[in-house]
Amino acid sequence: MQLSIFSGLIHRIVFHGCEIYTDQLRSGDDYALLKPAYSICLLDGVLWHDSKKVHHAFQFTDQESGRTLNDTLEIHTIELGRYHLEEKDLVTASFLECWLYWLLHAHEYEPEELLRLFPQEAIRLATQTITQIAEVTEDKAMYDGREKAIRDRQWELNASRNEGLIAGKIELIRMLQEILSLPISTDSDFEGKTLEQLQSQTADLQERLRNRRVS
Repeated sequence: MQLSIFSGLIHRIVFHGCEIYTDQLRSGDDYALLKPAYSICLLDGVLWHDSKKVHHAFQFTDQESGRTLNDTLEIHTIELGRYHLEEKDLVTASFLECWLYWLLHAHEYEPEELLRLFPQEAIRLATQTITQIAEVTEDKAMYDGREKAIRDRQWELNASRNEGLIAGKIELIRMLQEILSLPISTDSDFEGKTLEQLQSQTADLQERLRNRRVS
């Protein structure tokens, strides 16, 4: 996870690391099922001002004997604020430095350029993976855009058809009102009325006209 430097950050890092470790088990599971957990925190700035190291690795270690509880939880902090490698330095850079450059600058390159710059298998795999994800995301965006355009067009057609029907009903209502010698409805009388309401009003007027003819 990538984090900004703020008060309480160390406690948050430890908390989430412990969550990663403990979330492996469900109720009734054996503790022997636990696997080592690794929390890698990419920090925007500088956390440890008394050190020039970019990468710090923490484990549970006894201060007197130096004994470490291996295969449990490791927390790694990587301070991107200390990292200023340039592309020309990648040839002699360490594997970690290459990873950091990739994390910070991959978005600035085409996939073919990244594959050329980083021959390391793990980084090549990461490049291919994000390229595939980007392609799927782009395809989905195109699909969603196409679907939206279809829905919008259908909505426009339905709205236009509905407006035409409403206009026709209004004219019919006014004609029936005139035949029945009733007050002619104004535009404001029809504001907010749905097609169903206009159809009901039309049916009432038609019924009144039929009754008048019978009588």
